[in-house]
Amino acid sequence: MNFNKSSLYPLNLSHDNASLLAGILGCSIGSLPFTYLGLPLGTTRPRVVDFAPLVNREERRLTASSMFLPQGGRLTLINSVLSSIPTYYMCSLQLPVTVIKAIDTARKNCLWRGNNPSLTRMSLAFGDRICTTKDKGGMGVINLRVHNTALLLKHMVKFYNGAELPWVKLISQTYYVSRLPHLVLNKGSFWWRDITSLLDIFRGIAKCTIQSGATALFWNDLWNDDFKCTSYPNLFSVTLYKNDSVRTMCLRPMEDSFVLPLSDDACGEFLQLQEELNHLQLQARRSDVWSFIWGTGIYTAKRFYNLNYSSLQPPRPMIWLWKTKCVMKIKVFAWLLFCDRLNTRDMLDKRHCAKEDDDLTCALCNTHHQTSCLLHMSFQCGLLAAARHSLGL
Repeated sequence: MNFNKSSLYPLNLSHDNASLLAGILGCSIGSLPFTYLGLPLGTTRPRVVDFAPLVNREERRLTASSMFLPQGGRLTLINSVLSSIPTYYMCSLQLPVTVIKAIDTARKNCLWRGNNPSLTRMSLAFGDRICTTKDKGGMGVINLRVHNTALLLKHMVKFYNGAELPWVKLISQTYYVSRLPHLVLNKGSFWWRDITSLLDIFRGIAKCTIQSGATALFWNDLWNDDFKCTSYPNLFSVTLYKNDSVRTMCLRPMEDSFVLPLSDDACGEFLQLQEELNHLQLQARRSDVWSFIWGTGIYTAKRFYNLNYSSLQPPRPMIWLWKTKCVMKIKVFAWLLFCDRLNTRDMLDKRHCAKEDDDLTCALCNTHHQTSCLLHMSFQCGLLAAARHSLGL
């Protein structure tokens, strides 16, 4: 070890003792926070200024060459470079909203303004419209907030599945000896508090295969392919222990868990639940297994990311647009055309960019159309219709 290149970072240690140790080891004394493996490391949440190197790295990528790239080349630059730079940070830390906005601004400037953010040229599209996946009608630009959540959920999966990792054992033995993580919030370091803030998202995509029953809530978690609070609503309304784990509920006599006497509907549900629990065999020495609603026990950030857009129904042209063999700049132009985001005359008028005396008539057929330029050029313009007819289209 080269002590000349090393530093001593004291915690709960007086300055005199720290100086003595630094003198013995022959290293300098540092202070928190500091950078370790490229990430800000400290006992408190990193400030926005601590992410300045990340934002500067993004902005430095907006070189002069991006000014001369077509929009297709800029889209490739964003997806391959600018959206990949923050991934290393997002695997471990929850990026502040301010940092994400700064990165989004750099990506937006790259796509629509080249490398000159001072231009007054308005963006043709951004936000959810272009951050949607390509097979769902977007441009495929990564949504950093969703991507950050998808990457951080990996730590939650490791914790709930009892991975053989030191930090998993430390957190379990420190905060969750007798209670479920669902019920103990705002515990631990800022990093773990950020992870546990995703608990509702994790429980929305995960289901539990009961082994010990110690990590799943009896009523409010998905196990045995249903939520017991919805399968047995009358019984749930009279239970005394709505936040018990499966293990605790099964070890207690069933009748002691409810307010007696039961109604006829609740009594029927009681008998059904009792029969279901008779077939459940708890194994105290085995950990519960958490799998996911997409049908596998393996979590990937890509599956979670795509799940956020799975309910969208894209227009038919978008299904084949990005699969064509055209060059990227033609694909981007076609996407803007299908979405009616080109800088046509009526679009400039809608954005209040046209002057009051500007001529908004069609430059080809010299008629003033009431519909959008896209609809007019596609079906109503006489000159373009004649041109398509002569080409046999």
